[in-house]
Amino acid sequence: MAERAEQPETGDEVLVRVIDRGLGGRIHIRVSHFKDRDYIDVRNFYESDDGQWLPTRKGIAVPVELYQELLDALGAAKAEVDKRIAADAGKQPPAKK
Repeated sequence: MAERAEQPETGDEVLVRVIDRGLGGRIHIRVSHFKDRDYIDVRNFYESDDGQWLPTRKGIAVPVELYQELLDALGAAKAEVDKRIAADAGKQPPAKK
């Protein structure tokens, strides 16, 4: 389930949204600044043993200049994603023997 960011912005980084992946994993959508550029960062996070959420290397940082192109591409993928979700919903679990 997606939730609004629970953390305030820190410096040049703003946590926009958190998506719970379950099993100690989340996806963070952030707007950040690195080496004189602004980015939209979508990254997997995991919960450490002490309860902190830490980033993994799995993710993507897209320059904000490409924001509209990213939205257009995600919109173009929507029909295929919807088709696959519908197909998965129609699948029957394997019969138990």
